[in-house]
Amino acid sequence: MTGSLRLARNTTVEACQALLGIEPLLVAQDADLLDVVRSAGRQPATRVIGVLDPGGRIVGVIPVTRVAESIVARVVPESLLVDVDDEESAVRFSHSVEDRIAADVMLPPATTVPSATIATAFREMHRRRLGGLYIVDEAGRPTGYLDLLELAIVYVRALAEASADGGEGATGAGGAAAEPGG
Repeated sequence: MTGSLRLARNTTVEACQALLGIEPLLVAQDADLLDVVRSAGRQPATRVIGVLDPGGRIVGVIPVTRVAESIVARVVPESLLVDVDDEESAVRFSHSVEDRIAADVMLPPATTVPSATIATAFREMHRRRLGGLYIVDEAGRPTGYLDLLELAIVYVRALAEASADGGEGATGAGGAAAEPGG
């Protein structure tokens, strides 16, 4: 592995998160889903919404697709019926029609700390199938947002440098680089 690829893997979240300047999108647990969608519409670059407890700590996240599905389920529930093929999916569908507040649709918190490497952050996003993570302080309060695209930018730069240096890990047409952090 070339030095630029190694350096990219070890870049900190703190150094990466400002590349795109995507601001956190934070809502209270009891926020109405219609208001959550309106907020997301005003800030479309943020793909994961942070849900806060009354103390300002992240207690959950909502991918924008999840909140959109809950709204769509109210208006055109038949559009989501195609995914109902067993008891578990039927229960999930019935809940999505009833979702009204952020706490109804939130997933467990998805966070990282400023000192973590972007390779570690990528693994968490990949494992959770999320497009972003919230950066939190020691108390669990959000200090920023890290988007998957910001991670990709760091790796694209490293691959370009490796390619320019004739190093390994660069991709040609149709090629694929090794998974970051892997």
